[in-house]
Amino acid sequence: MSVSDRTAIWFLAFGQTLVWAGTYYIFPALIVRWEAELGWSRSEITGALTIAILTSAILSPVSGRLIDKGLGALTLTLGAFVGGWLVAALFFVESLAGFYAIWAGLGVCMAFALYEPCFAFVIRTKGLDAKRFITLITLVAGFASTVSFPVAHVLSDEFGWRISLIAFVCMVSFVGAPLMYFGAKNLTPHESALKSIEETAQIQGRGRYGFLLWPKFWLIALALMLLSMVHATLINHLLLLLKDRQISADTAVLAASFMGPMQVFGRLLATLVERYFSNGMLTALCYIFSISAVGALMLAEKLPAMLAIFIILQGSGIGVSSIMKPVLSREILGGENFGLKSGAQAVPFFTGNAFAALIGSLLWALGGYDLVLKVLILLLMVGFFALLAAIHLNRAADTKGG
Repeated sequence: MSVSDRTAIWFLAFGQTLVWAGTYYIFPALIVRWEAELGWSRSEITGALTIAILTSAILSPVSGRLIDKGLGALTLTLGAFVGGWLVAALFFVESLAGFYAIWAGLGVCMAFALYEPCFAFVIRTKGLDAKRFITLITLVAGFASTVSFPVAHVLSDEFGWRISLIAFVCMVSFVGAPLMYFGAKNLTPHESALKSIEETAQIQGRGRYGFLLWPKFWLIALALMLLSMVHATLINHLLLLLKDRQISADTAVLAASFMGPMQVFGRLLATLVERYFSNGMLTALCYIFSISAVGALMLAEKLPAMLAIFIILQGSGIGVSSIMKPVLSREILGGENFGLKSGAQAVPFFTGNAFAALIGSLLWALGGYDLVLKVLILLLMVGFFALLAAIHLNRAADTKGG
């Protein structure tokens, strides 16, 4: 890794950390405050995140095409900068409609600034060499929730949640966005990436959407969507779920804050054992960890120690999956036109995330959090078998082609 690449990746890594902390994670970090102060129901509040992520899903293919055209630095920077100012707009929110409008705008920024476009950019630039760069970014950015939850908790207790937004605006627009720009500008293209870029240019305008007819595209999209959807439900309802279990607010915030370090722990562990496991096997292990984590959470009310087991398993599993998603997708779908493929794959991915918090709220209203956790186990099982099917189809195609 050259000096330029090393500097660029650290810039991107810290930029992603701050942008995630200041745009996405402020929702679960402040949801309890909003429910208590704004007078809206839990379903109404989580509906805002649904709108944000649906908007992100719709715009993700646009973001992918811009990255394929070589506009990655501009895409990432503008997404982050504007996102910070939209967070500032939450200071003035009084109506539910205004709240929804701001989160719709934040959804646009997420499509242009978070992991999906960032990893598509890194894969486009580094090709087959991208995995180690993505791993480093996620190792650092795994601390985003560790930044967001304590900052929101401490500042909201001291000054109110509206004033706490100032810290997030500064970290996203004035620190995160410039870091993303300098990181993207200084990353040098790898040989394998240059070949993919040439192949992409050759297929522009003729059959570039042909991958949408591949069964393995939809299977891997479903598998990755359900894994992320379950995590989104858990993280956005975690403080509320633990409050329902009579766990103190301080303990709940502490538990949520450790989700980030556990993501980093999982990623570090994956780097140590990756030589012994294929990308598909590592992704399957993420599913096994998540299923076990939800099981531990079911027992946490009677056995408080299970809360720690949940955080370790869920955090480490989802941490590894964020590396595996772009890497396994490239392995199964190919590197040419990858920005568009990644953007198209993000549509179901973000759609699942969009409805995660809302579905969690509706299930809670029907049968409490016990029902929520049972449904999450079912979704994980469906996703696990979709993953195995996608891997099988890809291997069969490789064997036939050979």
